[in-house]
Parts: sequence; C-alpha cells; structure tokens
Amino acid sequence: GIMELKDHIHIDEKVSFFREPDNLHDSYAIVIKNSDGIKLGYVPRKDNEVFSRLMDAGKLLFGKITAKEVKNKWLKLDIKVYLHE
Repeated sequence: GIMELKDHIHIDEKVSFFREPDNLHDSYAIVIKNSDGIKLGYVPRKDNEVFSRLMDAGKLLFGKITAKEVKNKWLKLDIKVYLHE
C-alpha cells in the first residue's frame, strides 16, 4: 500500500526513468523507479513529452526526490530531473 511505499522513499534519493512507449494511455509515458527497482509511479503527463523525446534521442536522465507527501490515497513526490552529461 501507499504507506509501505512511503517508507521506502527518501529525500535526496536518486531515481531512474524508464520509457514505456507501448503504454496504451500515453505513448510518452515514463516510469519512475528507485534504486531498488521499485516502481514509484509515472512522470506527470504535462511534463513527460519533452523528457521522453530527450530519452528517445539517447539522452540519459535521472532524478532526485526533493519532497514527498501523502495526499488522500496518493503519494506525491517532487522530483528534480537532471541530464546525465
């Protein structure tokens, strides 16, 4: 559940992004996973087109969790995105 997941997520933790081009709902979908390979969710749709185009062009992106809060049944994560040079 969401509370168990919250305990596995830490501020300043590095996260990885994985493209999911076969996603039926959104061809720009990007999955977010932590270093243990646990799926944390998706990059918000409003942000994912630019990032997915960069990834599809071979750029390596990673993120760092800057904040987390539980909202109703959702775990909201703030993630800063970095381009790996």
